[in-house]
Amino acid sequence: MEPGLSSPESLAQNTKSPERLSQPLAPRGMIRALAQLGGQTMAIEDDFFLTNLELRESTETGEVASGLSHSSMKGMVLLTVLELAARGVPKGAVTILHDAGDTGERYKPIASDLAEKGWAVALPDLRGHGRTEGERGHSNGLLEVCRDVQEIQDHLAYRMPHEPKVLVGVGLGANYAATYAAMNPGVLAGLVLISPLTKPSFERPPAPKGLSKLFKKLLPTSPGRTGYTADALTSSETQATAWSASELCHDVITLRAIEEAERSAAEHLAAIDGGALPTLALHGDQDSIASADGTRALESKGVDVRIIEGARHHLMHDKKSSEVRGAIASWIDDRCSG
Repeated sequence: MEPGLSSPESLAQNTKSPERLSQPLAPRGMIRALAQLGGQTMAIEDDFFLTNLELRESTETGEVASGLSHSSMKGMVLLTVLELAARGVPKGAVTILHDAGDTGERYKPIASDLAEKGWAVALPDLRGHGRTEGERGHSNGLLEVCRDVQEIQDHLAYRMPHEPKVLVGVGLGANYAATYAAMNPGVLAGLVLISPLTKPSFERPPAPKGLSKLFKKLLPTSPGRTGYTADALTSSETQATAWSASELCHDVITLRAIEEAERSAAEHLAAIDGGALPTLALHGDQDSIASADGTRALESKGVDVRIIEGARHHLMHDKKSSEVRGAIASWIDDRCSG
């Protein structure tokens, strides 16, 4: 069986076993059919299909944890990826890394745009997000994130071993994309940074006060807050309502994830070299979560910078989303095709 694809038995098991998943595999009504493709079985929603990648659990610092059992799933984590195949012969593959508290399925419109141009697309839910397992809003660090992104690239390479790979990141996902690019030079054909967090401003978990200081201490998993509000994310009332109503979106981010977000901004966003790796950066001039000034500064590093007038933090869910999606798809097609 192809790596990462669920058998009928495992799909049924995953759907019926909430102790194995932090969220159900799919809300009722989402999975429309099961399609047999050469003996493989996968969940289909329109043209999108769900893939569960079996990944290793991590230590507190993001290294691979010891202890592993495929039979009991001990030491394993299920990472959910929503995929869309390219229309026709694939030119390459694009992976989109969502923002903090976000979920991959919100980026289906840009996935469809890219698929029409011949690009296969992967929309993962990062650990602690969406339908992927893990403590809500928690990451064991940049090493863990890069391991997971590499697993996704390896999965895509199974079907497209030589075609170019492009990474797109939104908000915190843009920081993660920059980190992966820095740690894996020469692997990507292109990088797209949307509203990168050059100065992350997440709300750290409050320190214990009074007598509680004697019994409690802040842990890497202590929950803070993203500080995101629907109105800060988008000027579209429809999109703001959808964000607030989504059961998959949340405002939790843990202390370890906050610290690593700050490190990625200082060490990896600051080291972007648009001359070595074709890079596009987009930012709304009305973004109150992350200043557009930090993105403007990337222009001096050879990055193609585009500031979107009147737009807020989530450009692909704002009033100019069609314009933004078109610009991204055209840039990838022009700059990253093999």
